Amino acid sequence: MTPIRTAQLISLDKQHAWHPFTPMRDWCAPGHEPLILVAGHGAILRDSGGHEYIDGNSSIWTNIHGHNHPAINQAIRAQLDQVAHTSFLGFTNPPAIELTRELVKIAAPEVLTRVFFSDDGATAIEVAIKMAIQYFQLMEQPDRSRFVAFENGYHGDTLGAASLGGIGLFHGRFSRHHFPTEHVASMADIEALPEPENIIAVVIEPLIQGAAGIRPWPAGLLAAVRRWCDRWGILLIADEVMTAFGRTGSMFAFQQEDVVPDFVALAKGLTGGYLPLPSSLTIEAIFEAFLAEPFYSGDSYCGKQLG
Repeated sequence: MTPIRTAQLISLDKQHAWHPFTPMRDWCAPGHEPLILVAGHGAILRDSGGHEYIDGNSSIWTNIHGHNHPAINQAIRAQLDQVAHTSFLGFTNPPAIELTRELVKIAAPEVLTRVFFSDDGATAIEVAIKMAIQYFQLMEQPDRSRFVAFENGYHGDTLGAASLGGIGLFHGRFSRHHFPTEHVASMADIEALPEPENIIAVVIEPLIQGAAGIRPWPAGLLAAVRRWCDRWGILLIADEVMTAFGRTGSMFAFQQEDVVPDFVALAKGLTGGYLPLPSSLTIEAIFEAFLAEPFYSGDSYCGKQLG
């Protein structure tokens, strides 16, 4: 790409684009020249000036197989010759059906038997939250109204997911509009919670917190949380948006402590960073509670064939 074309694109970007988590005054300053990324192969990205960079954070923890992977490219091209997207509301399609089977097979095939698709990592968490709320309504336990999440946790930017977040920089300014969530720092804090019989679910990034600075949990914490939830009939939601698909050494982080959550939220690495295709896995008992009533949640692009 020529220097003139690069300058034109930077000018247009500064006039019209709004970037996430970015101080836009600094971004739009005359001296700032943002990188325009135009190509990638494997772990390497190339900008409009021909300079190459190692994609050190895997494009926000999504690209686990490398850029321009030939097998993924071919699969997407083949699907494009069929259809790009049809609704999953009232219809189904072969790739989505087959993916549900594969996800169940590699997670916990005897327990996590159901897969609900959505639009991104935050909505995978939103689905688990809303499913848990509606589940207890159907079970005629309306007094359950609280969630428990961890300090320094990060679960996404939609308002429900942000209610669970424990990083003040990201979530504090919206706190007046959050639903009831109690934030804890340890198993001792969880044990000290009052009226646990009114808690809907505990949400955790298993083994390690991502946005908090890659902070590992003490060994055994996840298993201890599972036992405590079982004692009080509380649901356990594992946010594996960042940790799944081999990042911690096992296919899923929860597998390292012989724990099976009631919900597992997946995204990012599921499609190798190519397209969003989040999934929320859950247990058969949750699914069976909804047989007489729909789950009131759904996204336009859930279960899309290209993903």
